[in-house]
Amino acid sequence: MTRTFEAPRTYRPSASLLGRAIRAWTNDRLREEALYLVAMTGLTIALLMAHYLSWALLGSVINAHPAGQTIFWGTQVGTVLALAAIGLVGFRPAVRVMYRPDALTIQQGDRTCTLSPSDVDNATLIPAQRYHRHYRRYAATQVFVSAMSEQVLCIRTSDGPVIVALPEPEARTALLGHLDAFTASPSETVAHP
Repeated sequence: MTRTFEAPRTYRPSASLLGRAIRAWTNDRLREEALYLVAMTGLTIALLMAHYLSWALLGSVINAHPAGQTIFWGTQVGTVLALAAIGLVGFRPAVRVMYRPDALTIQQGDRTCTLSPSDVDNATLIPAQRYHRHYRRYAATQVFVSAMSEQVLCIRTSDGPVIVALPEPEARTALLGHLDAFTASPSETVAHP
């Protein structure tokens, strides 16, 4: 029997065209976040400086031409909208967790993680704040987050933690119950804080 849990896609600026290009270039989640912020800041400052410089160099030509002001301000607004479209419009893909008694498959976009019962050491619910302050910073952490909730599921494996965020508390509790049954052997029950 397969049980499926889902989290919908959510707005995320770093999933924009610029963010995806940086992610493809770096192939590193943490570096991608940092480079995205640097790139957006740099592009915003460069655009602002280009606007000031164009007015300083072309101000007399713009004022001399009858439609100069309209063209100039239209270009200004157009470049800001283009930067916003390239760097700020993006969505994180939905997260889908498929539970079967012999395997747990987690998908988000083109990323997939399949775990067998022997791969899972334990699973616990942790506060989202702990995820942000602790687990998110490790390169070994596999993150499957779309809609963030007050608690996330932390599945500890030998390869590192796997973080899954499901928005509904009932879904988190049900998946945690399945994982407890998934990892428990007849002779022992694993219970870690």
